Amino acid sequence: MIQRDAYLNKLIQFRDTDLIKVITGVRRSGKSVLLRLYRDYLKSQDIADEQIIYLNFEELELLSVRTAEALIAVLTPKLDKTLHQYLMFDEIQMVDGWQTVINGLRVSYDCDIIVTGSNAKMLSGELATLLSGRYVEIPIYPFSFKEFLAAKKITSDSREIDQAFIEYEKYGGFPLVTLSQVELKDAILSSLYDTITLKDVAERAKVRDIESLRALGILLPR
Repeated sequence: MIQRDAYLNKLIQFRDTDLIKVITGVRRSGKSVLLRLYRDYLKSQDIADEQIIYLNFEELELLSVRTAEALIAVLTPKLDKTLHQYLMFDEIQMVDGWQTVINGLRVSYDCDIIVTGSNAKMLSGELATLLSGRYVEIPIYPFSFKEFLAAKKITSDSREIDQAFIEYEKYGGFPLVTLSQVELKDAILSSLYDTITLKDVAERAKVRDIESLRALGILLPR
């Protein structure tokens, strides 16, 4: 995993506070990786395994957990009121009524809660309503050029830096694209564009004329 210290340090800064930590960002920007980095950090601080509950709602075992009731059923055997626990929920927006469960956990247990979610489902104004203001949002973005160089193992004084900037300018900083072979980058970017623009935008805005949306995206300057 690529270290993203700036974001990780923000999570660490809010560790063991009453605030729910909400990691938001565009698809494939690195939210899940950041959550795993935080889990690894906690383990490095001698936090016991039974104190860490990590659920990724994209995993096969959790595909059936899509309601508040189902989430409570999964969590109940793992929760322990005698421990201070770290609760991590990846792609929490997939669970209907998740905010009720999260607020209930905050009130009922001694716990530190971190969740990730897509920008398409968790905009700042909505989070304030859903979580009663008891949260801090940590937006995450694709690689900066500095992170891009680190991922490529290119130092700032390298002769490769000019070529690296040309590549960064052309393909951007999505981690998956950055770490892929050149011949795959266009296809991956095209897939990301379709998913973000057509699925997230169309779904959120309830756009029915998908072809017109696609045409508009092609016309807009990038």
